[in-house]
Amino acid sequence: MSKLDYKFNSLLISFMKLDYSTTARGFYLRHPLIADILTQINFWIIAYIIFFTILFFVSKAITSLYPQKVEVYLWENILVAVIAATILGALLGTVDFFVERKLRGKSLGIEILVKGVLYLATWYFIGFVGYTIGTSMDTKFVDSPLLTYTEFFSGNMFIAASIYTATIIVIITFIKQMNNKFGPGILIPMFLGRFRKPRIEERIFLFMDLKDSTTYAEKLGHLKFSEMIQDCFLDVNKVIPPFNAEIYQYVGDEVVLSWSSIEGLRKMNCIKFFFAFQRNLQKRKDYYEMKYGFLPQFKSGANLGTVTVAEVGDFKREIAYHGDTVNTAARIQSVCNTYSRSFIISENLKNKIEWEDSFSTEFIDSIKLKGKELEIKLYSVTTNDSSL
Repeated sequence: MSKLDYKFNSLLISFMKLDYSTTARGFYLRHPLIADILTQINFWIIAYIIFFTILFFVSKAITSLYPQKVEVYLWENILVAVIAATILGALLGTVDFFVERKLRGKSLGIEILVKGVLYLATWYFIGFVGYTIGTSMDTKFVDSPLLTYTEFFSGNMFIAASIYTATIIVIITFIKQMNNKFGPGILIPMFLGRFRKPRIEERIFLFMDLKDSTTYAEKLGHLKFSEMIQDCFLDVNKVIPPFNAEIYQYVGDEVVLSWSSIEGLRKMNCIKFFFAFQRNLQKRKDYYEMKYGFLPQFKSGANLGTVTVAEVGDFKREIAYHGDTVNTAARIQSVCNTYSRSFIISENLKNKIEWEDSFSTEFIDSIKLKGKELEIKLYSVTTNDSSL
């Protein structure tokens, strides 16, 4: 086999193994601004191509009633629409990215109001751009002495386009909210019905729980304690991008993260994440001690194995993972206090990882977890890597 054939086969195998959800989530986490802009551009190009196509057939139907021959053009105007949609998508993607971060913690009503004003200003700017490009290209939609391009796009048609644009903005905003709920890379597979029937996957689960949560809750009170959990989970989200983790669930003061086995084992993502989060908490020690009187600490348990994934529910739907792998990860985390360890993993996960020199594992015990017949070996994980 030649080197060229080998490279081609390697690329083909990599493509066949490509996991859309993992790839999309990884790109979004690493390049959120570019992802927002590209998403908006794609939506608007599709939306305006549909708009002008519908307009074309409606115009053809109406002008067919004219006593004289009237030409209706499509492709030049679609080109104008694609250019305008690209500019509109780039601007709205940028607006979305920065507004959402500036208004984080504000009410949804304020966010909608601010975005609405900015969207309106952007749309009128794009209307001017589209009009300028169209007239400079001498583009016509209807070739008629009774209706010029300028009249067509500066009168009632511009109002119709504005209403259409406002409708698409509402649809895109709704889709973005759905995407935020399920996480990047999940919505399209859901639309395609990927999770309607149970699927078997090999995944890594990491359960991370607040230490001494009962003591903290009594000391702070319910409201202050919940505020602290919000801060901690925001810090969890800040650490996620380099490690391409999927947040599976928030359960009280516990967060459950997941990776495909390939992505979680790659560069030790599933292990490095926990220590990166611990280090990030340490960097914000002054903030937590000033606001809450102490620095919260977390304990974690992780496991790798086969699970079943499926879409569940009707009135409220979500993607759920079922299987012994998930239960075992949760129970491993529950024995952290028993062995006075912060991070414990199963032997199965330990044996699959290509360990770097800066990490150490220590055998703890062979135990029989509740509900399991066979004992499993547990290992604690520590690191001397100060960069995490």
